[in-house]
Amino acid sequence: MTDTLAVSNAAPPLGGDAPRLHAGILLVGLATLATWLFYDPPLGVALPLFLILLCAAALALTPITAGLRPRMLAFAAMIAVLAALVNDVGTLSLSLAIIAIAGALLALTGRWRDGLGAKAMAIGALLVTGPKRLVADSLDGWAWWCERQRAPILLPLVIRWAVPVGLGLIFCLLFASANPLLSLWLSRLPWAAAGDLVDIRRLLFWVAALALIWPFLRLVAPKAMVAAARLPQAEGLGAWRALLLSPATLVRALVLFNGLFALQSALDLFYLWTGHALPDGITHASYAHQGAYPLVVTALLAAAFVLLALGRQAPSRLVTGLIIAWVAQNILLVLSAILRLAAYVAAYSLTELRLAAFVWMGLVATGLVLILVRIALDRPNRWLVGANLCTLALTLYALCWINSTALIADYNVAHCQEMAGDGPSLDWIYLARLGPQALPALDHYRAALQDRASPLSTTDEKALTDREATLKAGYQTRLADWRSWSLREERLRHYQAAHPDGIDLEGGPRDGAAARAESQP
Repeated sequence: MTDTLAVSNAAPPLGGDAPRLHAGILLVGLATLATWLFYDPPLGVALPLFLILLCAAALALTPITAGLRPRMLAFAAMIAVLAALVNDVGTLSLSLAIIAIAGALLALTGRWRDGLGAKAMAIGALLVTGPKRLVADSLDGWAWWCERQRAPILLPLVIRWAVPVGLGLIFCLLFASANPLLSLWLSRLPWAAAGDLVDIRRLLFWVAALALIWPFLRLVAPKAMVAAARLPQAEGLGAWRALLLSPATLVRALVLFNGLFALQSALDLFYLWTGHALPDGITHASYAHQGAYPLVVTALLAAAFVLLALGRQAPSRLVTGLIIAWVAQNILLVLSAILRLAAYVAAYSLTELRLAAFVWMGLVATGLVLILVRIALDRPNRWLVGANLCTLALTLYALCWINSTALIADYNVAHCQEMAGDGPSLDWIYLARLGPQALPALDHYRAALQDRASPLSTTDEKALTDREATLKAGYQTRLADWRSWSLREERLRHYQAAHPDGIDLEGGPRDGAAARAESQP
């Protein structure tokens, strides 16, 4: 299996939109400065100072072409948002500053378009295409350098291994963060000592800074202004970029990815599913709790790669077989993530976020199964998108009929230490925050504690009683207005009418006099 490439001798496009060497040097310098300024300390005055440097660098690379009035408006907008950041760095002031600076730079450099909608789209394109533009411009620059050095063979070799090695490293980092056993093994490798000198999270922050800063340094003109300049190089750069998902690249990547995922799957089957003893220093709790979310992120990234691979021309039988094996491993990976999350819930109780995570993981697993169905039926990617959207719509509709608040409250009461004999103690404060739908579960909790000598301290008993009274008062206020009626609220009203003072050990209505006597300190 080979890859062929027609090398173009076209120069980078004219008109000031081509990436240049000093732009790359500025990018590395600003990203390094941003990492030093923002990685550890909280945001403060360093942020507006950095944005001033960023604006100066952007205008140094792309000269100002706007007239006097647009120039004054743009600088006034910059000063206003920077002053707001000096006053306080918050979500609102930071968001306004980024949007205003992006618009001001586009206006100053003649990259503005007519119409409010077009201006908004230009700002959005500048802010959201950073990673894609950085990768594309890096490939363009590398292609240009190879052609100038008369070494066109070097670039295809690098690109053919860029996807397998790059994504392979990302998967390794995700697996290491999700699996303490893999992290332990990596720490024992001979070259692992060098990792003490490199902070992986700081390095990832620096890479993210590269992608976020680059669009401001690489202010691209509207398509109409540079279309003519881009035409001569389109064929050449298209050939370079086609190598990223060539058959040879796909085979290399899928073989490597299947090997990495097989290792993770084998560890999960041996330790998580069968419960074998872990090495010293690693507990089953840490193994189960650490990796639920990173593994789902890994599966989503893998699914995106599979869609890109299937979106091109029909893959060979070898590539199809490797994709099927990899998707099957991803399904096992998501099931392992669900098992990890279940262990986490068993140890720390159920919350709304964790319930949503179960639903999310189920949707991811279903999407992976649909990929296998798409391959088996030879359907296009748009069929897969439609099937996933239908699954999502049906799931969300089903959730509309599920009383998630009552489900969470009932689960936590049934599996708490007071009821089951093991597990976490019931966080009744969290249950009370769930709202009136948690009242039946709180009644069950009270009934379970009736035969205990001192079920709750006097302070906790009073606090719980006050919270229940607050919930009931708010609930009664809602019932007073017919516009707030709902079927779920009506069911709760019937329950409250049948059990005004709670329930007893058998689940029947509790005697009101006895309830009031027990509530006395």
